[in-house]
Amino acid sequence: MKIMWVTAQVLPLVADDLKIKKNGFGGWVMNMLNELKTVDDIELSVVMVSNKVTSVLKTTHEKIICYVAPERLIKDISKLDRDSIVKDFSPDIIHIEGNEFGIHNSFSKINNIPVLLSLQGILSGYEQYQYGEIPIADYMFSPKSGNMISSWILYLRKHLLFDKRISVEEESIKNVKFISGRTFWDRAHSYWTNPQAKYFSCNRILRPLFYTQDWNYEQSEKHTVFVGNGYSPLKGLHNVIAAAALLVREYPDLKIYVAGETPIVAKRGFSLHRFGYSNFIRKLIKKYHLENVIVFTGALLGDEMVKCMKKCHLYCLPSLIENSPNTLGEAMMLGMPCVSAYTGGASEMAIDEEECLFYRANDPKLLAWQIKRVFDDDEFAKRLGEKAKTHARKTHDPKANRDALLQAYYSILNL
Repeated sequence: MKIMWVTAQVLPLVADDLKIKKNGFGGWVMNMLNELKTVDDIELSVVMVSNKVTSVLKTTHEKIICYVAPERLIKDISKLDRDSIVKDFSPDIIHIEGNEFGIHNSFSKINNIPVLLSLQGILSGYEQYQYGEIPIADYMFSPKSGNMISSWILYLRKHLLFDKRISVEEESIKNVKFISGRTFWDRAHSYWTNPQAKYFSCNRILRPLFYTQDWNYEQSEKHTVFVGNGYSPLKGLHNVIAAAALLVREYPDLKIYVAGETPIVAKRGFSLHRFGYSNFIRKLIKKYHLENVIVFTGALLGDEMVKCMKKCHLYCLPSLIENSPNTLGEAMMLGMPCVSAYTGGASEMAIDEEECLFYRANDPKLLAWQIKRVFDDDEFAKRLGEKAKTHARKTHDPKANRDALLQAYYSILNL
């Protein structure tokens, strides 16, 4: 069986060929490919686009045939390059990983080969949360220029960039006959776009390091919280800051570690990077005097992420919307006590009060209360973490998830 994967991300497999730095985004793609390549009767290829090539680059790494085509516009591929790659490999199934970029849309239009579209998220389901429920309309005509500029940046970013991706996504989902997802949330949203498509469930395989490491209560720093990222309003960092303003009253040693690039940009003349969401975050931190509480770690590689998570007292997912967030799965895999917004497909990943503490995403006081419950009860924290680990190691079992995807492939070929 010949399987052609299509991804909008440049995988580490070809980073050296393109002379670019490897990044950790999209690691679930490599994790599943690594499992699939162990199956004897499967031949794998993967298609990517890059502005580092001017013609299609074909190379083989780790038993996977890699095609890198010139990038057209934003993460798109020309029809000529697409067709030449498909003809060269002649796949039995095309597996598109993602649904929102031009390359996804292009391959979704192929109708002489079965196409399986694997959902990352559903942008149309994210749309109403793009502003993080920040009242930007109130700020658009604010007498404070910083607020006014920031609100307009958020508005234009959504309408000029995000909305275009929604239309691409909708067409891609409508084009295909087979869809793979992970939660009842993505199944519901994809169904109302394309009710005729056959849906297959397949969970993600997480980064290998998280399968071998364990969180230990005694070795964690008390009253510390790990947040996966806070780069955009829908990730809900502003609600964590509001919750921290309450918690710091009882826990003066409180620390909130936020992974990913800092949204706070140093003031060096006029810079648009200081506006948008970073402006709101900066002002909130200043308002609540949390400069020594909120710690931005910068981008973390896998081992750095594990180290930072293990030293924290608990993990928090404050997003206003998610499908099945990998960082929540990784925290559960480590056995950390987790507090999560009850949103999207996150609520399917754990049982409330037994494996995770859920709260309404836009309720900072309830968030603070759930964190307080973990801080104040050591045995409860340990119990939450242990049960979370048991659940996550079933959800993200590499062999089980590989076999679920294989079953989807065989079902498609037998139809």
